[in-house]
Amino acid sequence: MAKVRLEYKDKVSQKFWEVSATGSTINVKYGKLGTAGQNSVKKKGTPDAAKKEVEKMIKSKLKKGYKKK
Repeated sequence: MAKVRLEYKDKVSQKFWEVSATGSTINVKYGKLGTAGQNSVKKKGTPDAAKKEVEKMIKSKLKKGYKKK
C-alpha cells in the first residue's frame, strides 16, 4: 500500500501523520512539521486486516481535520 501523508495546521499546531502498510505490518510516522517525527509499528494478523486498519486510521484523521498532502 502506498504511503499516505496528512497534515494538520491551525493557530496552535502544525503537525503531520504518515501511514503505510507492507504485508501485515503498519508503519506510522507522526510529529511536528519540520521535524523527523516519531515512528510506530503495528502488526496485524493478515495483510487484509492491516489494509482495513489503515483505512480506518485515515478516516479518523480526516475527521479530526487533517488534510491530504
